Amino acid sequence: MMRRALLLFASLSFALAAASASADITVLTYNLGLLKVFGSNYVPLVDIRAKAAPAELAKFAGDTPVDIILLEEVWRDQYANAIAAALAPLGYTAIMPKVHTIVGLSSGLLLLVKQPLKVVDWKFTPFVKTTFTDSFARKGVLEATIENESDGTRFVLVGTHTVALDTNNGTPTDKAQVSAIMSQAAQIRKVLASRSRNGTIPALLMGDFNVGPGYVDDAYRAIASDSVRETGATLQPQAPLITWDPQNPLVKYGNYPNEPPAKIDHVFLQDGTSMQWVPRDCWVRQTKPVEGLSIVPGKGAGPVPIPLSDHYAFLVRLDLLAAR
Repeated sequence: MMRRALLLFASLSFALAAASASADITVLTYNLGLLKVFGSNYVPLVDIRAKAAPAELAKFAGDTPVDIILLEEVWRDQYANAIAAALAPLGYTAIMPKVHTIVGLSSGLLLLVKQPLKVVDWKFTPFVKTTFTDSFARKGVLEATIENESDGTRFVLVGTHTVALDTNNGTPTDKAQVSAIMSQAAQIRKVLASRSRNGTIPALLMGDFNVGPGYVDDAYRAIASDSVRETGATLQPQAPLITWDPQNPLVKYGNYPNEPPAKIDHVFLQDGTSMQWVPRDCWVRQTKPVEGLSIVPGKGAGPVPIPLSDHYAFLVRLDLLAAR
């Protein structure tokens, strides 16, 4: 009788441990497209959209519970500080690498982590290889160790924004750009391996990769693998999940109107030794026009409503469970 009770207690203890090791985590990656150099907008209406971004992001985060937000192309400190201030009352802590180029552009990365999650430590490393155009900014890899204070679980987050590519219907046309992105992919994999202790700690890899399934596919496959799986491809392999849309007015009337629709914003998952990711759902968000924002595409044309960015956001809901 005693032995049976002990076995029952052991089984119950194991079940409770497995349950306590789980964590429902929602993450968002979103390129805001706030690039302006020498007074020239690389994406239309930077100043207007930057002014609207803090309130719009705070409204989204208030309506849709998000634990981790990684923003790209938040190039100016004033943009990042305004967004961080708007989300602080919702329980978010902001991490922004303090690196700048001669023209004042930063890494563009802004990481926002909501309680009870906290950043234990983090590091930013600029890319070793880039292109002339991207050299005006300080793109690279942001790596962090994150802890859930409610249960003590830890995981790794690696965020990035790789070099932009010119393509002909998804096939790259510039060899220097291809060389740069393959170098950056290798650097990302190296950081991921180091921070996760060669896959011992579960890891998230997220950001704007400027490549995707069927779009500069070789570069995408240099990151995606059996052990580093992309949530959109895992959950909805037949769905388009477009985050770069030529029908988006900010793309249609921007600098890259001829690039085909593609999913280039990703959340990759890498399991750990004792814990594994279980993706539950994913969505493309921030596709609709923002009230009060519009673009006039040409002389004599009427205003066209626009979303907040030339990219759409990618939202993922995950569980982190004890490995079986």
